[in-house]
Amino acid sequence: MTALTPTPVTVHVLDWQPALAELPGMAAGIARDHAIEHWAQQCWQDLCTALPGQQHAVLATPGNVEEAARLYLASPQVQGWLHSPLAEAPRWRPAAGEVLSDAAVLAAERGFCAADAALLGMMAALAALDQSLSTVPAGFTRQRRYFPLLGEPRPAAFSPMPRALFQPGHPHALYAVMGDADWVIRCMEMGVKLVQLRLKDPAPGELDAQIARCAEAAGRHGALLIINDHWQAALRHLLHRNGHGIYGVHMGQEDLQTLSDADLDRLMLSGLRLGLSTHSLWELSRALRTRPSHVACGPVHATTTKDMPWIPLGDTNVGWWAQLVHGEGDAHQPPLPLVAIGGMQPDRAEAAAAAGADMVAVVSDITGAADPAHAVQALREAIARGHGQRGATPAPEWPEPTLRPVPCVPMY
Repeated sequence: MTALTPTPVTVHVLDWQPALAELPGMAAGIARDHAIEHWAQQCWQDLCTALPGQQHAVLATPGNVEEAARLYLASPQVQGWLHSPLAEAPRWRPAAGEVLSDAAVLAAERGFCAADAALLGMMAALAALDQSLSTVPAGFTRQRRYFPLLGEPRPAAFSPMPRALFQPGHPHALYAVMGDADWVIRCMEMGVKLVQLRLKDPAPGELDAQIARCAEAAGRHGALLIINDHWQAALRHLLHRNGHGIYGVHMGQEDLQTLSDADLDRLMLSGLRLGLSTHSLWELSRALRTRPSHVACGPVHATTTKDMPWIPLGDTNVGWWAQLVHGEGDAHQPPLPLVAIGGMQPDRAEAAAAAGADMVAVVSDITGAADPAHAVQALREAIARGHGQRGATPAPEWPEPTLRPVPCVPMY
């Protein structure tokens, strides 16, 4: 198979009942879940060995047993339980498995990797269950109420961002992401009202000092300050400085996975907003499970600030991400604002805003400009023009792939 030949992707929809055959008749809860997880992962490993040169995912379902629609996913990208986003999950029915399989085939034909194809398949199954259909429902990809969540949905949401973010011309449309306190403060002095401190590998003592400087400046300039990744330092600042200056934290996917539900509870109860990065459908699924304050998608265009494996999302995916997170699953899952990030310049910022981004995050177009103040003004004007064009082009029915599938490699 040459590099130019796409890797075939297959989503295997399997009845998990064999996994329970050796359990005691009344086994339930954690023991039952562990048996299903182990069985599904073993099936995935066996498929990788038996059918090399492909990328596989296993979705374990209740089969002929009608219980809450909750499936286990084993794939090269991610493993975990997929849940309905609704407060009351629909009941699984056998016909939903056929819908899932058919929709996953459609997704695989569009070039999605195994995890994302499986997730889109379950999205179709949830729509079919809701609409009492036995075929893939039309437009199932457009509704957040059908988008599965990777992990059990958290019972409470993080504090929301300002509702004005959904309105054109709001003051936080330009989101400056800066690598040190000097640039954070400089952006605030240029009138930027939403600024992130993204300080990588700080020296001992440097992190708290830089956060304190940024927080003081945010209070002085009436700006919203977001701290990237260093959530514990943000909490320390809240405890020792009475919450002065810090509005929220932003987490990448790797750092999000290090947080326990207890950690998330601490963050939520502090009142800090939570923003989460997403690059793929399964990452969006994992992010929405936490019920954050907003989500970011990227890289929209190729960027030099990070070395990442992702295919740039482009404005088509910005439009799809936006229509999904702007939708309301139910009262449990309210609309969320969207940040677009990656390779942003004025023309690209305008296009992202027109596609549906509520905020556009910018890094090097400000820090690398000969005249940063002029760059800030040009970006502001571009985003405002984009917001004025919002709705002119309908959101796409399908997202586009953001990761090229490669053949599975068994773990034994």
